[in-house]
Amino acid sequence: MHKRHKKIPSRIIDSPAYGTFGRPIPLVIQLFKKTITAMNSFQHFCPEHIGMLITITLAITIGLLILRRSSDKTADLTVLILSFITLIGETVQDIMLVSEGGEIMGFLPLHLCNLGIFVNLAASFTRGKVRSFFAEISLILIMPGSVGALLFPDWTYRPFWSYLPLLCFLTHSLLVFIPLIFLIKSKTHVSFRHFWYPYLFLLAVVPPIYLLNSRTCQNYMFLNYPPQNSPLEWIHDFTGDSLYIAGLVILITAILITEYAIYELAGRLAKNLR
Repeated sequence: MHKRHKKIPSRIIDSPAYGTFGRPIPLVIQLFKKTITAMNSFQHFCPEHIGMLITITLAITIGLLILRRSSDKTADLTVLILSFITLIGETVQDIMLVSEGGEIMGFLPLHLCNLGIFVNLAASFTRGKVRSFFAEISLILIMPGSVGALLFPDWTYRPFWSYLPLLCFLTHSLLVFIPLIFLIKSKTHVSFRHFWYPYLFLLAVVPPIYLLNSRTCQNYMFLNYPPQNSPLEWIHDFTGDSLYIAGLVILITAILITEYAIYELAGRLAKNLR
């Protein structure tokens, strides 16, 4: 005669506290599994993430205070070196990802922040109005995107102290630091008259990237769908698939208007205080 077992509700069987056939898992093993899961990924604004953001903010602030008193030659050399460090960091990151079995098509430098590396290099090797154009693109367009990436990183699926998050934090921090150097050394003069600069840049890069995405099933610049747990996901939830691109255009326009208004007001205040 078989012993009858009490039926366990499916919600309990699915619980992490129960294993196969609803057998309870010891508390020690539950804690071990949670620890392993936490080691293999991290959450937005976890203690490590907050600590990294504070460290980045302090490092950039100290760097700007030092470079503000330096000569233009020193600042230009610093920007050039940091731009190449950013390129090297991105290259090393992609090589390591491909060596782990990733497809190279998925690691082309076609996200906005990746393009910022080449924008900074272009600003480093040019002078006059051309450098001012690229420096303004870096400050107005690339830097906000990099700040967003630092606040809402999409590399949380790796352990925090592994090579990928560390390299990503480094390269995105430099993409914030470099345009601020342009600003404090007056390499660019932000003005509402230049409001069309970012749109010209986006019109040059977005259509071919969108076409590439559609033909290769990639998602460069997050044009097809947003990264999880980011402000872009909020836009997508509000607009849906059909109006997602329109939502991005409205978001970018709102950010640009805000940025140019801030720089315009700051410039006028600075003139009045002189």
